[in-house]
Amino acid sequence: MRTLTDSRFGAVVSRRPRLGRVMLCLAAVVVAHVALWFALSRPPPASEPVGKPAVQVRRLVVPQAHALEPTNAPRAARTPQAAVRHVQPRPPARLPSASEELPAPDGLAARDAEVPPAATALPVYPTRIPPSARLTYALQRGAATGLAVLDWEVDGDGYRLQLQSTMSQGRPVDRHSQGGFDAAGLAPLRLADRQRGRDVRAANFQRERGVISFSGPRWEWPLYGGAQDRLSWLVQLVAIAAAAPDALHEGAALSMWVVGTRGAVGAWRFEVRGREPAGGGEAWALVREPAHPYDLRIELWLDPARGYWPVRLRQTQVPGGEPLEWLLRDEPQRPAGT
Repeated sequence: MRTLTDSRFGAVVSRRPRLGRVMLCLAAVVVAHVALWFALSRPPPASEPVGKPAVQVRRLVVPQAHALEPTNAPRAARTPQAAVRHVQPRPPARLPSASEELPAPDGLAARDAEVPPAATALPVYPTRIPPSARLTYALQRGAATGLAVLDWEVDGDGYRLQLQSTMSQGRPVDRHSQGGFDAAGLAPLRLADRQRGRDVRAANFQRERGVISFSGPRWEWPLYGGAQDRLSWLVQLVAIAAAAPDALHEGAALSMWVVGTRGAVGAWRFEVRGREPAGGGEAWALVREPAHPYDLRIELWLDPARGYWPVRLRQTQVPGGEPLEWLLRDEPQRPAGT
């Protein structure tokens, strides 16, 4: 060890060799590492699981979102469904169907629900309105028989048309159509189904508004040109055939809109099959094929010798319906008082 004298203070200062200081530092580092190894190698307490972190992460379950109204938004008024009135909406994709069985001979399919394409125009034909007449038909459906009387009355610029029928099975039919005439022929104003002398269902042709409304269903249809009801269509066919006999030839077709009291409307297309024996002579045979299930297939034979009034008519509900046959029993007669 060397001794040095500090000239500034006159004191003796001693220095250890540099190698000794290095050895002391290394020893301290080794001791620290040994202590750390012992600390880390100690087993954890028995109550603490091995490898369990000190901070545990809880898994949150997020419930599915529900549609909630804002607390500051007013709640919508609860309106009973029966009180909702639909005024001239867009036609539904499919109309409700009736649940009752097909009634007796009125040309009405119980579940007819054809929906017309929007703004579809059908041809308008020349017509010659037939004079007033009464026609009586014998009816038969399977073993059931009956009688139908069709009264057609022209009064100035208007008409009245009534069908009354009874059968040995089923309820009687009492149907009335009334209206006037326009460039397309018959222009119905109201079709009514009656029971005990009262209207129970009706279709109203509101020509001033250009719509067809109903006493039951709360929707409205556009009033298409030449549209007929479920009774006037028959006289309209007679008027078209009488005005243009040349239009009746095999392969020809006649079309018109037809509306029922239950709110159904459809485009009825009658195809001419040609002349066939019927009613003791030859008549023009026409057929209307059903447009959808539970619709009517209608076949009729128009006799030129009887003013093109049908001498035979057959209605069949497809599928599964039993045909209803109409056969003209007496010659067309003028109603009393005309």
